[in-house]
Amino acid sequence: MPVSHTTVSADLTGSRPRQRLLVFGRLPESGRAKTRLSPRLGEEGAAELYGAFLDDAMGWAPQVASRELWVPDRPGAVETLSARYPDARVRLQPEGSLGARLRAAFGLAFSDGIDYAVAVGSDHPTLPADLVTRGFRALRAAHLVLGPTRDGGYYSIGLRRHAWPAAAGLFREAPWSEPGLLAWTRRRATELELCHVELPEWYDVDRPDDLERMERDLKSGSATAAVWRVLRGTHGLRTP
Repeated sequence: MPVSHTTVSADLTGSRPRQRLLVFGRLPESGRAKTRLSPRLGEEGAAELYGAFLDDAMGWAPQVASRELWVPDRPGAVETLSARYPDARVRLQPEGSLGARLRAAFGLAFSDGIDYAVAVGSDHPTLPADLVTRGFRALRAAHLVLGPTRDGGYYSIGLRRHAWPAAAGLFREAPWSEPGLLAWTRRRATELELCHVELPEWYDVDRPDDLERMERDLKSGSATAAVWRVLRGTHGLRTP
């Protein structure tokens, strides 16, 4: 895995570091959530399945980490999701690119005194929670941790406080939604002299063709597996 050679101290404070998981998601609204799955599941089914994706993502936080859910501004989003996840803080994403939204989330975390922050998406319901935990652990000895996706992006990005604000440069002028994002981020990390490590590759579930692999990889106790069983009965789909 690519690692730059910049030296990083393994301990920030001499005590247990403060950690925060930043989940990027949205309100599970019919007709707005996972619309590319609607031809297979219907708008209601796609939204219900995405709600389960989000439930699983919110469960990835290690026990010692706080949780924030960052979502687009929609009517009732904060109230609905705060009730759904009472132990998490729900925040509205600012306008602008994904880079602007990530800068806001990381900047706020570090201004709050968080030592290690890891951002994850909510489109990969089979992601093992252990990979998120490994991301936090990697930040003990690196500035940056990346979780690559097979399409050339990343499902997760983590930073330590001492890398900020230099690391904000990772989110400026990045080629968002393009297959070269991961390679660009690696190069930019080197330019910024940020030591980085990478987690195992994982995948998003965005299109009907992704459902078959999702089905194979689902854990029986997950929220997504429970909803999938119901949906396959309604739509004649396979079940894990």
